[in-house]
Amino acid sequence: MVNLNKVASTATALIVQLGWTDLSDSGCKQIQHQFSAGTNSQAWRAEAVKEAYVKLWDAYDRFAYPNDTLLPRDQTGMNDLFGWGASIVDGLDTAIVMNLTGIVSEQLKHIATVDFTYGLLGAFDAIIRYVGGLLSAYDLLTSGLVSNGTYNEIHVAALLKQADVLSKKLKPTFNTPSGVPATFVNFTTNELENAIFTVNGTDHRSRVTAEAGTIMLEWHRLSDLIGDNSYRELADKAESILIHPVPPPRYPGLVGSHVDTDTGNYLSFDSGWQSGVDSFYEYLIKSHIYDPSADTATAYKDFWLTTVDSTIDHIALHPYGFDSLTFLSQLNETGDLIWQMDDYACFAGGNLILGGKYLGREDIVQLGLAVTDSCHQTFNTTTSGLNPIQFAWYNKENKCSNPSYDQDPTLRAFAKENGYFILNGIWAGFPEPVESLAYAYRVTGDGIWQDYAWEIFQTIQKDANRSKDVPFGDLEDVRKPLGGELVDYVPSYYFAETLKYLYMIFSPPDLLSFDEWVFNTEGHPLRIQKGTCATGK
Repeated sequence: MVNLNKVASTATALIVQLGWTDLSDSGCKQIQHQFSAGTNSQAWRAEAVKEAYVKLWDAYDRFAYPNDTLLPRDQTGMNDLFGWGASIVDGLDTAIVMNLTGIVSEQLKHIATVDFTYGLLGAFDAIIRYVGGLLSAYDLLTSGLVSNGTYNEIHVAALLKQADVLSKKLKPTFNTPSGVPATFVNFTTNELENAIFTVNGTDHRSRVTAEAGTIMLEWHRLSDLIGDNSYRELADKAESILIHPVPPPRYPGLVGSHVDTDTGNYLSFDSGWQSGVDSFYEYLIKSHIYDPSADTATAYKDFWLTTVDSTIDHIALHPYGFDSLTFLSQLNETGDLIWQMDDYACFAGGNLILGGKYLGREDIVQLGLAVTDSCHQTFNTTTSGLNPIQFAWYNKENKCSNPSYDQDPTLRAFAKENGYFILNGIWAGFPEPVESLAYAYRVTGDGIWQDYAWEIFQTIQKDANRSKDVPFGDLEDVRKPLGGELVDYVPSYYFAETLKYLYMIFSPPDLLSFDEWVFNTEGHPLRIQKGTCATGK
């Protein structure tokens, strides 16, 4: 259990010195710090991020367009996300925000021609990358951010139409006995294909919890835009099963990573904020913020608060000898602590800051700042200056869940110096730590978080920019100089999330204000409907 009176000194100092807007239940809510007009923009840093986007897009355009993914070493493209142009759709709203009109026009023209009705689809990526990206771009282009007539109106209208076309094809995934959606659907036959999770020798048709619970934002927004409530109803039906867990988890709210699509029961107890569970928690509070008047909004908020309170009591922990660090431990399949965390869980810092500020829970904000600062420390302590995908630490008794780690002198030495040790050193353009820095900066107003983000961006440019032709790629191992070998892959989320959040941190804070926009798990902003002072509702 973390002692919230002893979290990272940086986070504590910020809470003490910064004033908090009254967030009582009466009246509207304000999430962002009240920045003075015309302050806190760092235009030259924002311009450097924009230039990085343009250079990488130019490489994609030359070598990979219109395929899903750029392979930087081979200077070619591949279709690993259904062949619809994932990097185009994922990167569109970032280009809109950066006012890259030529690139946006090209992206819009492509999207209007895509046939979203074929293939064997993994519904999760189809929802968060494609539906989320289409709706976000539509919201941005119809919000007044861009002057009317800047882009082809037919292409703009096609964004919403295509989101509806694709979502209709995804509806059959919900045709399961429980209503928890299946993992795959064949668009030609509408037949489902299920992932299998084995428990004690018995196979179960299953869905990863994070995937089943990461639909609400996109389909709530789509229902509101087109006036078809069927999308909202399907998403809420699945979510209602997830927030009434059977069997009960080890700790309230901390549910496992797999759900049986026949019964709706959870199949494991391996909880935490890591990959497999992460965005399920993320969407609970964000769906509430999107429209707190919705019938389901209070139930989602309450389950999120239950999860957060259990997090504070059970899995927010300090490594041995490092009370200045606060990590969120994973639980194993039987619900026991294993003192490990992955990069994906670093999003939790931002989610805690957002939810805590919205609900007036300063203790939650404080925890979020501590987690954000601790994830940032995993950059500062590697040879490359970038963070690993998975790390662990020794508990308050100076022990690990894996006995082999206890006896490893290399791990011991690294942990003695840094408070943690690396289990997997891959770096893949991760957005989660930068995402949390964006929330930390926009909510506190403290420029230290901008400086942290700039350090990270400079390191990315140093380590991952290996070629004049292709200025980015994933990296093999952050424990090696420059991160080791360049991996032949550029994830579409680098366009969608990492570069967008960096750009936001250095741009005027009213650009994509968290009081006006709620972001899906792929970094796609959707317009908040009610509840914040900025919405006036």
